[in-house]
Order: sequence, then structure tokens, then C-alpha cells
Amino acid sequence: MEAAALTKEILLVEDNKVMLLMMSQMLSSRGYRVVTAKHGLDALSQLESHPNIQLVLSDWMMPELNGIELCYQLKSPEYGRYIFFVLLSGRDDKESIVEGINAGANDFVAKDTNINELDARLKAGFRTLELHNQLVAKNIELDRAYATIKQDLESASELIQRMLPNQTSFKGVEINYTHIPSAQIGGDMLGCMQLDEEHIAVYLFDVAGHGVASALMSFSVQQSISSNSGTTSNVKRKKDTDPFYSLIEPSEVISHLNQSYISQDQNNLYFTMVYAVLNTKTGLLTYAFAGHPPMIWLQKSNNNSVFIEQDSFVAGMFDFAEYKTEQVQLKPGDRVLLYSDGITEAEDQQKNQYSEVGLKQLVLTQSSKPRDQQTDSIVQAVKAWAGITQFDDDISLLALEWQGE
Repeated sequence: MEAAALTKEILLVEDNKVMLLMMSQMLSSRGYRVVTAKHGLDALSQLESHPNIQLVLSDWMMPELNGIELCYQLKSPEYGRYIFFVLLSGRDDKESIVEGINAGANDFVAKDTNINELDARLKAGFRTLELHNQLVAKNIELDRAYATIKQDLESASELIQRMLPNQTSFKGVEINYTHIPSAQIGGDMLGCMQLDEEHIAVYLFDVAGHGVASALMSFSVQQSISSNSGTTSNVKRKKDTDPFYSLIEPSEVISHLNQSYISQDQNNLYFTMVYAVLNTKTGLLTYAFAGHPPMIWLQKSNNNSVFIEQDSFVAGMFDFAEYKTEQVQLKPGDRVLLYSDGITEAEDQQKNQYSEVGLKQLVLTQSSKPRDQQTDSIVQAVKAWAGITQFDDDISLLALEWQGE
């Protein structure tokens, strides 16, 4: 496209042989490379044979296909090339000019126009073409860049999916979860892991925002938590003289993550989190929050659901933040649900949010569902309530059931 502008190639369409010869010579003397056609149909054929031509100087009144009809065809969305069209006519009244412009002509020139003026208008046309071609080239580059970014984001999303738990069945414990990323990759992540023979850890965190930065931070936090062996573990501690590990309290786990990401983060990102450890023999659940929505405790014995919650700071933002470990005693058959706010902040058509209270009630009404279906069933119920097919935010929901020793 740029080559056409540099060579100043023009298609001159004129049915009068004398006028065609005279104008062709005048334009050639000004440095234009002129290709000629005797009417509109001939012009279409010449354009097909000369793919670099983007400027057409056409007579109005011609047989076969006149200038207005030719202009309509070249300016239609179906024509595969951008054409700068100059309508040439012996008529220079306002009505004719309006008719030509309405047909899509970029300029209107009377046949008796001085060659200097015509030359100036054609140069302006080529400048417009050059700008158009540069814009098209940049858009092509942007489309390629977008395609690359999209492919990278899809790969990142697949990587995040592979980081979700594979093992969900432990001695005395069954875990079920649903994780649905939004249209963009986001910062939700959940997990579970066996710390030792008697303890299972579950966690769920939500990095603020969406996109690459949030996903990278989510990946980093996930790696920090899931590394549960060796001297680099954030969830277990080993003394130099002791061959055994001791578990780090949930509040200390979150506190360490908070300090780590305050110093590392340059994008003002932060995350909310809940980290809980279950003693699979006794049913004692210890936990700590970092600004995260409350857990929901489904109590089987009295068919009730209650919140487990803490007032706490988000992680990765405040160096003075302190976190505390608390505990509850589960009974056999009890379930504890961790979730991200993408569920509770889902909106219906009237902009009403589903809310934490609504979710707590839904968990109770869904308690008869098999445990391997409960999280999916809850998510589908919220989706139906909102009347949507895709959530605006990431959706993460993890249910832990203690079956007893």
C-alpha cells in the first residue's frame, strides 16, 4: 500500500479519447504514473490488474458504467481496497457536487480546473491515502499483538486451571470445589493439601483486579502456600535439631505472606484470603482471615448454617497489619465453605447483589445435595437467580466435609 502512494499511481477514467490523452499527458508531466480506462467497467478491470492503484480520477458521464455508479461500487464495504475517488465533471453546480459527495466521492473537480489546482488536490489525496495506509498497517500490527496476547492469556488460564487441586479425598475428609474464571484471567485461587497424617489445610484467596498483573500475583501466592516441605515452606517449620516438622499457625502464615508481598509488589495489588487447618481426627478447625468474606459452616446435627468470620486487614498492603488464629469444633458430617466475592456480588437485572446472607441461606437449602455436586449446584443457582450465562468476576467456591475419625 505504501508503494502505491510513493509511485503516485492514478487510474484515469474518461470516455472521450481526446480528453483522455490530454489529461494523461498533463498528469504524466507532473510525475504521476497514469493508467487509463474508457468507462466504469473498464476501470474495474484495470483496478483488478493493478492492485496498487488507490486513487481514481473518473469522469461522470460515461457509457456502460458512469462515474457515480463506479464510485458506489468502489466505496461499497464489499470492495476489498480503499480507494480515494475524485469525480471529474463538466458540471460544477452545487447539486452535482452534493450528488457526487453523497455517492462517496472524496473530491469533486471540474474538467476546466487549472492543472496546478488539480495537482494540489491529487497531492492532498495521496497524503490522505498515506495516512490511511499507515493506520491500516498499525491496526494489522495491533491485531497480531492482540492475537498473541489472547493466546498467552489462554495459556495462562490453562496453567491456572492445572494448579487447582487434583486430590480432593483424604482420610476422614472430602473436598469439592468449583472454579470459574471470568472473561479475563483474574486473581482467584483455591487449594487444599495434606500437611501431615492428622492435618489438612484449605485456603482461598482473591487478588484485587483482573488481568496479567493479578494473575501473576495469584500464581506467586499459590506457589508460596503450596510449597509445604523443606526449609522454604510457609506452612510448616523445621528446627535444625528436630527431624520432624511443626505446623505454622494460620495467622502466622498470612502474616508472612503479607510482609512478603508488601516488599515485592510494585503495582499496589493486594489480596484477601482465608487459610484454615483441620485436624482430621478431632475435627478441630483453626483458621485466620485477611479481609476475606466469612466462611459458611453448615452444621449437620441441627440443620443450620452460620458464618465463621473475622475483622482483619487485607494482605499485601499494610505493614502494621496483624492477624489472629481462631478455632471452631466441627461435628461429623459438618461442612465448611470458602468462597470469593464474585458469587455474593453477582447482580440480577435490578442490580441487587446476591449477598453473603443469601449465599448462607442457599447453602442450607442445598444441604441435601450430594457433596460432590454441592458447589456446582450452588453456582448454577446463583447464575439462574442473576439471569446470566457468564459471571463478571471470577467464581471460586470450596466445600470441606469432615466425616469424623
